[in-house]
Amino acid sequence: MRKFMIAFKHYQHEKNNLQNQVMKALLRSEFIHCELVFSDGKVGSSNQFTGVNIFEEDKTRNPFYWEFYEIPWYYEAETRKYVARKVGKPYNWGGVLGSMLYPIGLSQDGFCCADLCYVALCKSGVPLPNHDPESVSPNDLRLMIQKLYPRIYP
Repeated sequence: MRKFMIAFKHYQHEKNNLQNQVMKALLRSEFIHCELVFSDGKVGSSNQFTGVNIFEEDKTRNPFYWEFYEIPWYYEAETRKYVARKVGKPYNWGGVLGSMLYPIGLSQDGFCCADLCYVALCKSGVPLPNHDPESVSPNDLRLMIQKLYPRIYP
């Protein structure tokens, strides 16, 4: 049986990728992306190419460059409903800049990966600390999740 998880991507997942190096430097973190992995194999996240979307999990991803944390099953339905309501919203570059530099207010028109995951999990009842969503980077969210749930190796 598959589990409901959150996955965090390490910047080295693609060798010599300048964008990943820049994100690492600006975020001051080795983790540059996060995704909600639902128990049916679908993934909810936001990226600069598609904005908010639910899509098939990449079966070829190298788990060496990802960290996975199991989220209790009873949070999945509400988390997924929230992400589904936001599908089609654009990528929020302001949120990326906000998590890098300073909080600049949540965009009602879009999400970056970390603020989408953070808000979706909070709305479903996951007991995360209270933060401005745009100030949460993938690594900030990873550190919050680590305090609550175990890392798993799917």
